[in-house]
This record gives sequence, C-alpha cells and structure tokens, in this order.
Amino acid sequence: AALVIRRPVTGFYMLAVCVVLIDQAPLLTPVLTDRLYIFYWPRQLEGLIDRPIGFFALFVVLMLVCHNLVKRRKLLQGNALLLPFVLYLLCVVVGVVHGLTSGGNLKTIVLEIRPFWYMFLSYMLAYNLVTRKEHIRNFLWIVILGAGVKALQGVYIYLIVLKGSLLGHREIMAHEESFFFIALILLVVMFCLHYRYRPQLIAALLVLPFLIVALIANQRRADYIALLIGILVAWTLIFCIKPQSRKGLAIGMVICALIGGIYVAAFAGKSGGFAEPARAIVSIFHPDPADASSNLYRTIENYDLKYTVRQNPLLGLGFGKPFLQPVTLPNILIEDPYYLYVPHNTIYWVWMRLGALGYSALWYLVGAIIIRGCLIARRLRDPYLQLMAVYIVAVTCMEIVVAYADYQLFFYRNVIYLGLLVGILMKLPLLDKKDEVVSYEAPGDVSELPAPNVGRRHA
Repeated sequence: AALVIRRPVTGFYMLAVCVVLIDQAPLLTPVLTDRLYIFYWPRQLEGLIDRPIGFFALFVVLMLVCHNLVKRRKLLQGNALLLPFVLYLLCVVVGVVHGLTSGGNLKTIVLEIRPFWYMFLSYMLAYNLVTRKEHIRNFLWIVILGAGVKALQGVYIYLIVLKGSLLGHREIMAHEESFFFIALILLVVMFCLHYRYRPQLIAALLVLPFLIVALIANQRRADYIALLIGILVAWTLIFCIKPQSRKGLAIGMVICALIGGIYVAAFAGKSGGFAEPARAIVSIFHPDPADASSNLYRTIENYDLKYTVRQNPLLGLGFGKPFLQPVTLPNILIEDPYYLYVPHNTIYWVWMRLGALGYSALWYLVGAIIIRGCLIARRLRDPYLQLMAVYIVAVTCMEIVVAYADYQLFFYRNVIYLGLLVGILMKLPLLDKKDEVVSYEAPGDVSELPAPNVGRRHA
C-alpha cells in the first residue's frame, strides 16, 4: 500500500505479479503460491463482496485518481475501446437485473459477474498507468520470470511428488496455468520471428525446457490448438508488417508445417511425454477412451446451453440461475459446486446469460481489440512495441479459442491478464510517438530539426 501511494504504477506491476505467479485456488499439491490469499479469502472472511485482488485493484485506482487530482490532470482517461467495454458492461447489468427479477441467487450473481468487472478494471489501470516503454519491458520481465517459477513448480510436482507418473491425474496444476505457458512459448517464437531483445529472449529460452515439461504434464488439450492458432496469427501479422522478410517467413512456415505434420502423424497413436502434444491435438477430433468422457460431457453441456438460449434468445437466462438440462449432465457437484451455473464453454456461457444482445456486445469488444491491434501493429515504428502489439492480438485470439473449452473467461487470472494486455495495446501508439519525439529532439540530432522549430526553441 505504501509503494502504491508513492507510485501508483507499482500497483500495475503488483497486479501483473499476482496474475502470473499466484494460484487462484489451492492445489492438491501445495506449492506455496497456491496458499496465498490473493484470489480467495480464508474461511473466516468468506462472503465479502469482493476478493483481495479486487479490493487491491480498486485501491490502486483510488491512488491514481488522487495523484491526478493533485496534479490537475484528468482523473482517468479512456480511449477508443471504452465504448465497446461500456456496451458490454451495460449488457452485464441488464443480465444482473434480469437474473434478480426472475429468481436468480444474489451470491451466485456476484460470483458470475466478477470476471467482467475485473477485466474492465485491469484494462483501465493499464491504460492509465503505463506511460513509458520501460513499463512494458518490466511487464514482460514479470511475465517471463513468473512463468519460470510456475514451470519449476510444475516440474517439482511431476518429477518429485508424482515420481514422473500421471496415472490417475488429469492435471497437476491449475487449468489456466497452461495458458500462461503457451503465451510464453508464443513470445519466444515472436522474439525469433520479429525482434530479438536478447536479454528477455535468453531468459525465456532458459525457462523453456522446464516450461515444456510442466505444460505436457498439465494435460490441457485445448491449449495446444490455441498455441498453433496464436502462432499462425502472429506469423500472419508479421508477414504483413515486414515485407522484406516475407520470403524467409514463408519458407520457415512451410518447413515448420511439414515437421509438425510429420510429428503429429508419427506420434498421435503413441504414449509417453514426447507424444502427449500430438495425442492431445488428435484426441480433440478423434478422442481415445481416456478423453471420450470429457468430450461427451462438453458436447452435452453445449447442447444444454444452446437449448437454454433458445428459451429467451434476446436477453438470455440472466445471471444467478442454473442453465436448463434437456439432456442431464453427470453430477459433479462435489468437484464443482457451480457446474450448472458456469460451464466449460464460457463463450456460450456469455450467450446463455446475456442473449443475443450481450453475445453481440462480446464479439464487438473482441473484434474491436483484434482489429485495432492489427492497425496499431502496422503503424508502429518501434520494433519492440510492434512485437508487443502482435503478441497481444495473438494472445486475444488464443484466449477466445481456449474459452470455448476451459472456463477461460471465468478465471480471474486470465481476464485480468487480458485486461492488462488490452490496456497496454491501446497505449502503444502514444508511447511510439513519445519515442519519436525523444529521438527527434536528441542533442545529436538538432541539426536535422526544421529551421522554424530550431528558431523557436532558441528564442
């Protein structure tokens, strides 16, 4: 609190640290970071309207507003994405009112809408607190080092605790952890394809072997598909913004596609850690007995969600009520007390809760992020900022892919991370212009300044 009061940007860094390092709930194998009260309360404090991370984010906003008030600046700034966010949140408010007036449970409503609020709050914090290129560089250091710590924890659980055996375990860490792992792999690929900032590339490469072991051991199939799509999106954007490198990019893509295809064909039917990614990719479309039950559960769940939507296509079911079950799901109440409220497919979850209006608002927001991100990436001149823009667009696409299968829009860590990235994205053009001005007015470049400006400066 003292650090945030002195420098509110510290709150931005601390929020990022919590997202990439602290687990949202206790794990079966304690690893210290899962026992910290950041995303959940101890039992004696359960029932408060918000979680510790939410109160902390609001505190950072308050300190930021106070600083701006003292300096006579705008209290909070918005930008072109403010309208899509506001429309989306208005639809959420309608869903809350609709749920309350039709029998929705208030406690469940608060639980369900919290991720929507966290995403917007983190977006506003990032946009208002990121004011220098250094802030983005520090943010990526946090992402890399945080992934390194989580990867080491995964290796510890897999090799030390489980003795290298995954028998009877569908995952060893939190579901969302695999998403942060593939996001780092994507970053390494982009460092290689677009711009090599060597200190961070070397650090990420040192982390990579441990991360791959932990990723494979965590067994989240959807993340492999998301990684492939993220790399394809990043490759396409880099292909567009770097015409001088298109030949090399095209050759590299063909070679990687051939090697990847051979790998999947050769190892899809085999067992073992090295074959796990190939088997997981194929099992999404042709599941083996181990994955068939999981696929069947999701198929029934999606059918029930679409049936629920058809009962009120315009406004949806509203928050706080269980979705309808024309086909009854297996009872997993012990594992997940909210399984009839928040499904695996959180894209359909939004559709089911908010109907056509809210569903359209979601895609309007996602589309605005992706399209503006592409435009920003093409206009930026600083290669590091350009890399960040491409990374954010690709991560947004990966988020949507995983959200179709694995609670992605409900996990606090994921939505806060996405909100921070989107806030950074919209600040990149201003940072790029600031760098141009600094470079333009550097002492060694004074001779290149137009004569009228030089005259004014001397005057």
